[in-house]
Formats: sequence, C-alpha cells, structure tokens
Amino acid sequence: MKILSFGSMNVDKVYQVEHFVRMGETIHATGFQQNVGGKGLNQSVAASRAGATVFHAGAVGTDGAILTETLADAGIDISSILTLPGQSGHAIIQVDPKGHNCIIVFGGTNRELTEGYVDEVLRAHGEAGDIVLLQNETNLIPYIIRNAQAAGLKVAFNPSPIPSDLDGLPLECVDYFIVNEVEGAAIAGMEEPSDYNAVLQILSEKYPSSVIVLTLGSAGVLCRGGGKTYQHDIYPVRAVDTTAAGDTFCGYFLAGICGGRDIAKCLEEASAASAIAVSRPGAAPSIPMAEEVRAFIRKFLR
Repeated sequence: MKILSFGSMNVDKVYQVEHFVRMGETIHATGFQQNVGGKGLNQSVAASRAGATVFHAGAVGTDGAILTETLADAGIDISSILTLPGQSGHAIIQVDPKGHNCIIVFGGTNRELTEGYVDEVLRAHGEAGDIVLLQNETNLIPYIIRNAQAAGLKVAFNPSPIPSDLDGLPLECVDYFIVNEVEGAAIAGMEEPSDYNAVLQILSEKYPSSVIVLTLGSAGVLCRGGGKTYQHDIYPVRAVDTTAAGDTFCGYFLAGICGGRDIAKCLEEASAASAIAVSRPGAAPSIPMAEEVRAFIRKFLR
C-alpha cells in the first residue's frame, strides 16, 4: 500500500512579527526566512519520513525546482510532477512570538491540473487499496475524489482551507477525514465547535463507514473508526512555529495506516511527530524522521 498525494507545493515566505498585522497597519518584521512548503508537499514529506512509500502528483512553475528537489530528497517519487509556465504556488506567513501563524496562500500552478492529467496519474500509478491524499489547495478536488474511489483507491481528505462549496463535494466517497475543530464543525453543519464530542458524533453519523480524525490543538485529538472512539493528548513542548503541525500529523497518521498499525498507535506517533515539528521553525524542514519520533515517545513513557 502506498500514498498517492495530489498535493500543493509552495514557496513559503515566513516573517517573524511581534503581532499579526491589523487592517490599515504597517509593521516591521523581526526576521525572515524562505522555505519550501504547501500542505501537499508537507504531508508527502511527513508520510515519507514516517516510512510510507509516497508518490507525489501536482504542478510547479518554472521557479519550482526547489520544490521538486525537496520532495526527491525526502525519497518521494516525483516522476509525474508537471512543470508549467508561470509561478509556483507560494505563501506569505506571519509567525508571532508564541509560534502562532497567519497565512495567505496564492495557488499558482497548484490550481492548473487537468482532468486528463488526473486520469493518467490514477491509471499509471494507482493500485486498489492505495490511499489518495488530498487537501483543498489544488483544483479538481471533486473529480479526483470520485475517480479515485471508482478506481478502487481509498481517499483521505484534509479540507484545508475550508471549501466554500462543501455541498458540492462528494464527501460520501471519503474514507479518512483528517480535520481540525473548525473544519470538522463546518462539515458537521455547526457554527461553533464548542462541543468536540458532538462534532465527532455528527460526522460519524453522516459518514459511518469513514474514519474521522478530529485534531484539537492543545486539547489533543479525537478519532472515530471501526465503531470505536479514540483519544490522545498532546505532548507538551515549547511551540516555536505551528505552520506544519497539522500536515505532519496527517502524513504520519496515514503512514501508520499504510504500515498496518492500529489507530491508537497511528494517533500516538502522529501526535509525537506534530509536537516535534512545532518545536522548530519552518514547514517541511521541521518534520522529523521516524526514528526521532519513536525515541521521543520512549522518553515520555519512561
């Protein structure tokens, strides 16, 4: 079983700020870095570093060599990534002293996939039982979901940023929902995610054959799958940059599924990997290797 990631790839411009800029305000940044990122790239790197076999599909612009090189260096198959005219996706990220972030994303070539390209990737590289991993930073999400399911592949969906047309998505075809509390509440039809257990219950009733993973920041994670409910607390660390926290969790969780681990173990390793990632600056560069994650867990179990 492998992960076929139709994923965004972005150049991240990261600014350290004393506070997030307000309407009409101009502020000075206290630091700057340019990193590689994009939710798709981060998730692919996390899954690969966790030990999964990962095939990445998507498009970069003529400025995208740094993105494809990062994926290749992480051991990911990049043989079908397109290079198109124009700019790759990029993000402007503000990070405050507590490690919180505020992000603006420009899709660029991430939004230029074609149905013919999707069909060819699924035909050439998808095998029954593989996991197709999606977020909401590329185009053709409904088309990919439907055709992946039709080809006998499992679909994992991290609906970030929240789609404006939730009702137009074939969510009944999704096998794994990996959502934070805001995304989960939106899919559940709730205005405020005040009761996390209620969000999980509604999603489980709407999609009874799916595994629902609800990440809750400092409150840890809740999960419902196979008729059982699971919970895992966070590992306490000093947060430096939370940019890739959710992506790291997503990649590690799905890598665990591919490796045949039970859900409880997948949640444990994904939570630990996410904790390590937030303790470091940057997106993809902050994602740990599997050996480090397991050593981290052993330290907490002493």
